[in-house]
Amino acid sequence: MENKRKLLLKISSIYCYVTDESGSDDIFLMIDDEKIWPRDHKYHPVSPGRTPVSIELKGYYPGTRIEIEIWDYDFISTNDLLGTVRLLVDEPGGPYLTDMTQNREETDKAKYSIEWELDYL
Repeated sequence: MENKRKLLLKISSIYCYVTDESGSDDIFLMIDDEKIWPRDHKYHPVSPGRTPVSIELKGYYPGTRIEIEIWDYDFISTNDLLGTVRLLVDEPGGPYLTDMTQNREETDKAKYSIEWELDYL
C-alpha cells in the first residue's frame, strides 16, 4: 500500500556563493506565485555566505515536485528572477543542499543553494 502521509518541508538556510549585484542582493523566495520568504518584509539583503532562515511548508504528498524561485527585488524596475531550485518531496530525510538553476535571461553571475529537509507532519 502506498504511503499517503503528508510531509513537512523545512528550509533552514540560503547559501549565496556569488551575488548578482555588487555587495548584496535583495532577495525573496516564491512558490507557485506565492511569496514564502521573508514574510514580514519585501525582501532580505543577502551577501555571500550562509543566511539562516526558518521556513516550514506543510502538506506535501510524497512524489510532489516543488520549484522555489529566487527573486531579486528592484526598487525602480521590475523584479528579476535569478533562478529556481527544484526539489522532489519524496520521503523524510536531509538535510539536503540543492543548487539554483540560473535564469540566464536575468543573470549569468548569481549562484545560490538552499538547504532543506523533510519530515512527516
